Amino acid sequence: DLMIAMFIFSTGLVAFYFYSLNYPNEANDNINKLFYDGELIAKDILSEGYPLDWNSEDIIKIGILSDNKINETKLERFYDLSKSDYAKTKVIFNTAFNYYYFLSENMIIHGESVEGIGSKPQNPENLVKITRLTIYKEKPITFTLYIWN
Repeated sequence: DLMIAMFIFSTGLVAFYFYSLNYPNEANDNINKLFYDGELIAKDILSEGYPLDWNSEDIIKIGILSDNKINETKLERFYDLSKSDYAKTKVIFNTAFNYYYFLSENMIIHGESVEGIGSKPQNPENLVKITRLTIYKEKPITFTLYIWN
């Protein structure tokens, strides 16, 4: 009986040891994947997109810049696409994570003030913040992207 009890105890101890060693690695892998996807999404958004004059029917890559400045037409198209088909934007960005994009000042879209584009985070498990500098309405502003799971 003592041998069986020692075997069961040893097996449990080894299983716990392997679990405790691997658990932090899984969390780090998840954060690394969030950073990687966030960098790619930020890079795509701060590009001209493809095709250059894309719309919701022919879009391959979402981008809102023209001549290194935010193009308000592309910004409106991105906003409209995220409102009508958020899942499609995630497919275009090639990510399974949620995102929320905003500027340091509210955007004017269709004549109305809009805080951000995408799904606003509410109690996310893991959240990564990506910040870049860009030009909107002839002024330098901060571009921020939240990505989470």
